[in-house]
Amino acid sequence: MLQQYFTPIEDKTIYKPHQIGACLEKYVTHFPEVGNNNIALFGTKDEHGSAAVVRKHLYTLVSNTSFEKRVVDLGDIPCGTTPAETNLAIQTVTEELLGLGAIPLLLGDHLDQGEALYKAFEGKPEQIELSLISAHLPLLEYELLHRICTREPNYLKNINAIGFQAPYVPPHALNMLENLNFNHYRLGNLKTQLDETEIYLRNATLTLFDLNAIRHVDAPGTRIVQANGLTGEEACQLARYAGHSDSLRGYALLGFDASKDNRELTAALCAQLIWYFVDGVVHRVQDMLGTHEDFVKYRCDFSTDDVPILFIKSNRTARWWMSIEHPADPTNTNEKITVPCTYLDYQQAANGDTPQRYLDTLKKLS
Repeated sequence: MLQQYFTPIEDKTIYKPHQIGACLEKYVTHFPEVGNNNIALFGTKDEHGSAAVVRKHLYTLVSNTSFEKRVVDLGDIPCGTTPAETNLAIQTVTEELLGLGAIPLLLGDHLDQGEALYKAFEGKPEQIELSLISAHLPLLEYELLHRICTREPNYLKNINAIGFQAPYVPPHALNMLENLNFNHYRLGNLKTQLDETEIYLRNATLTLFDLNAIRHVDAPGTRIVQANGLTGEEACQLARYAGHSDSLRGYALLGFDASKDNRELTAALCAQLIWYFVDGVVHRVQDMLGTHEDFVKYRCDFSTDDVPILFIKSNRTARWWMSIEHPADPTNTNEKITVPCTYLDYQQAANGDTPQRYLDTLKKLS
């Protein structure tokens, strides 16, 4: 059923044995077999051939057994006569891939295609945690996040907004984000503490990477010109964080426009983002709570009326979580919430200070 949605890849290049193009199973003449744990790369075929330009750069990168065994390239979905037709095809393909146990990796030309991916996750037993890396915060009426938040029935558990810039965010949108108790991490925070961004990607079911989050000098081939933003190196680190998340089941790079990418710099960066995402996936260590017993627990009690915090540290990766009881019903385990945190949060609590992340988490319990 999958093959009918795709057009084959046009690629007659002779690659060196160590390059991805020489070993990656791709739809040139025969459609790849998609199995459990495959990363299934596919694009949308726009008038500028954006996905094809990215492949040109991706296929020349260095390969290893991870790419050979885990990644398949399905080709491109032709754009429909309307965006709705294209999005329906993306949703249908993604649903099929999820049913096969694969991780969809979409290279799309517009942020709104992320909604099609999101819809494919609806109706599953678990709720959806969405991470959006973008310079903007599309929460106003009719925008992407607003549409997702107002869908009925609603399967959304949480949103993590990462890398947004204050000059592009209307106060009303930011107020909505805070009133809904969704997580957010501004570009300025990210620049000073990049490693903390990992906790906003750790529990994500789906991560959408809007390429306009990257500054124009590093990624000129986007729909919107960004004077400031992520550097290429920072973007690659975020891609690896996303792939390394044990809970992530879908990923997308959105907003690439090859017609504005004269030197193919953005295409080359997208290829590296895919490479680092895959590298993160293949180096997962199954480090979520409940998957192993190699954890250390630290309990912090306060002299005030604040509920004690149980901090949990993984000896495998040095990741931290904090488990918080409901202030009004501390014995009810169903009301307990466990969220990713940092070592700094633990240090603050151990010194008798209340971490801001703890206060933010209490809002979700109230």
